Amino acid sequence: MKRFFALTLIFSLIFTAFCGCKKEPENPDDPQIVTNLNESSESTLRLAYSKADMLDPFACTMSANIQILGLIYDTLYKLDKNYEPVPVIAKSSIVSGTAINVTLNSVMFSDGTVLTAGDVAYSFEKAKKSPYYSERLKNFESVSISSSDMLVFTLTQADPYALACLTFPIVKNGAEGELPTGSGRYTAQVSGETTYLVVNSKKTGFNPAIKTIMLVPVRDSSSVESSLEIGNTGFYYNDLSSGTYSRINAQTVEMGINNFVYLAFNSSSEILSNQLIRQAVNLAVNRSEIAATAFQGHARPAYSPFNPDWYKLASKDLVISVDTDKAKELILQSGIDISQKELSLLVNKENQFKLEAAQFISSYLTALGFKVVLKDYEPEYYTEAIELGSYDMYIGEIRLTYNMDLSPLLGGSQGYGINPSCVSASRYSQHISGGCELMDFVNTFNEDLPFIPLCYRNAAASYTNAVQAEFNCCDGDVFYDIETWSFK
Repeated sequence: MKRFFALTLIFSLIFTAFCGCKKEPENPDDPQIVTNLNESSESTLRLAYSKADMLDPFACTMSANIQILGLIYDTLYKLDKNYEPVPVIAKSSIVSGTAINVTLNSVMFSDGTVLTAGDVAYSFEKAKKSPYYSERLKNFESVSISSSDMLVFTLTQADPYALACLTFPIVKNGAEGELPTGSGRYTAQVSGETTYLVVNSKKTGFNPAIKTIMLVPVRDSSSVESSLEIGNTGFYYNDLSSGTYSRINAQTVEMGINNFVYLAFNSSSEILSNQLIRQAVNLAVNRSEIAATAFQGHARPAYSPFNPDWYKLASKDLVISVDTDKAKELILQSGIDISQKELSLLVNKENQFKLEAAQFISSYLTALGFKVVLKDYEPEYYTEAIELGSYDMYIGEIRLTYNMDLSPLLGGSQGYGINPSCVSASRYSQHISGGCELMDFVNTFNEDLPFIPLCYRNAAASYTNAVQAEFNCCDGDVFYDIETWSFK
């Protein structure tokens, strides 16, 4: 019996020793394993995300979540501040008519597998059906795989600027649900109830000071701003779509976005159907004043339908100076007595930026002798009046896709009141198909003027005093230069 207890004790000690040995560490690159995460770390950036939305790149719709997902997923191309496509996953591309041949770089997903043309094709099909990316891909008909690193996109119509639309997230083929595997700058890891983003070790050439990002859930998008003010998070992006701006206790930088604000004419209007009258209005509108005062500086004057930051307009002098005397001459040349009929100007009264812009425009036209009736309607009545054509002019806004596609305005889904057979529409189609140069279209547009460009809006990016950065953020990626960010 004593021998039995002795043997039992020996085996027990041996078993305990083996159990007490330190286990070999699991693969630190496994995206499901969280290592060395410290919520209070001074090198951890805290970003708000909306719990009301998803973190699925092809299902989410709220701005805060979409911006965050740009850190996890790479795209074929990214856009710089001038909306020029910069290759990321794409190595090179050839745009020829309705075909885009793309060759891929050698890229790895965060789990160590190689990214192939099959992953791109899979992601393209998901993006085509998604609420956020479908609009920019509406002219993309299909994709075919040539080899593991080559594929061909087919367009419905030729578009020389189509590469700017190849900015949808690329995920691993077959990945479903929230946060599928990507190849971006950071990779998602979950610890308990908290989601973190940590530097993707498979991403070459990316060595930021901020190694960890903690996602802080908020109830809705309206809570994101207050989360920054009370110090729960370190960054806040506001696209200013509400039409108001309130200063907050944080550092703030302006960021140009692709939201185009314009003055639309009803082509059936007895007065405004006259081209000389439209040219007179164009010369009377002070875009600089509207951008600086009505939009409180959160806009850039637009002298063509295209974004003034667009690289294709670099070095082009498009400024149209206010010339009231010339405007009055054009009115006389038209032979129309503008004092005999009132012109209605429609605006959404809940957008303070646009309401003040409408007041400025009303004063400009009144100074020329027009009788203007400003109709500031609630949003639902404003939209209904436009759809019914119950206006002479209205102030509209559209977010253009990154290829600067004007077709929604020139005879498309948002071109209310604009004659789809106007000279500008046919000239634009000619330009897109390669029949004329960009400035040929711009010059034609500035004579025809089916609508008047007013400005392109800005967004505001705010961050706490603890964050130090150059903040060269851009419309396509508010975290464009996150590798330069650090903490003071």
